[in-house]
Amino acid sequence: MPLTTGDGPAAGETVGDTNLENRAHQALVTWLTEEHPQPGQTVPIREFARKLGMSRTPVRSAVGRLHERGLLSYDPTAGFTVAVPSMSSLYELFELRLMIESHSVRRYVEQGARSAPVALRQLVDEASELVEQAVEDPAQYIAFRQNDSRFHRALVELAGLPRLLALHDDLHLNIHVTRAGMEAPMNHQRLDAAVAEHRAVVDALEAHDGPGAREALESHILRVRDQTIVFMSQPRIAGDGAGLAGWR
Repeated sequence: MPLTTGDGPAAGETVGDTNLENRAHQALVTWLTEEHPQPGQTVPIREFARKLGMSRTPVRSAVGRLHERGLLSYDPTAGFTVAVPSMSSLYELFELRLMIESHSVRRYVEQGARSAPVALRQLVDEASELVEQAVEDPAQYIAFRQNDSRFHRALVELAGLPRLLALHDDLHLNIHVTRAGMEAPMNHQRLDAAVAEHRAVVDALEAHDGPGAREALESHILRVRDQTIVFMSQPRIAGDGAGLAGWR
C-alpha cells in the first residue's frame, strides 16, 4: 500500500504527539507487513521521519512500541532492527491462533447457528478469483492476503466475543510480521490449496458439521505453520528488500 509523504511540521509539531506517534506506528506496521524487510534489517528511522514530515521523536516512540511487542529488536551497534523470529515463538503464535479460531467455530456451532454466514462464502469466492491475479501480478498478492485475513477474522467474529476478537487482531499482527519476508514462494498450487482449505471450512459449516469445520480449520492452520517453519529453516539470501522501496 503506497504511503503519501506527510506535510505536517517537523519542528515544534502542532499535531498532538499521540496522533503523530500513531501515524508513525501505522507506517511502520505497513512497512513490516507489505514491504517485507528482512529479519535483522535496520529500521530507517530518519527516512520514516522525512517521509512522514515529522521529527524522529514520534517515530522513535512508535518503534519502541513495536520493540515492546517483540516485532523489533535492538542492537547497540545497528540500532533497532527487524526481529529475527525463533521457531519456538512461531510455534507459540500458531498454537494461540489455533486455539482462538477453533474455539470460535465451536462456540458458534454450539449456539445453534443454522449455517455459515454468507460473508464467508463470498470471501472464498473472492479469494478464488484473486488467485489468478496474484500469480500473474505479485503486487495483487497483497489483496489475496487481505482476503485471507478477513476470512480468519470473520471466523473469530462468529464467537460474538469482542475481547477474543481483539486478542486475535493483536495475535494476527504478530504472526503477519513474523512471516513477512519469510513465506514460501508464491505459486498457483500454494494459493489454490489455501482457497480449497477455506472452502472446506465453509462447506462443513453449511452442512451443519461442526467437528468437520473445526478439523478442516485446524488442518489448514497447522499446514500453514509447518510450511512457514520449513521455509524459515532454509538458507536465506541477505540484502533483500532494503529501505522503503514501496513508498511514493
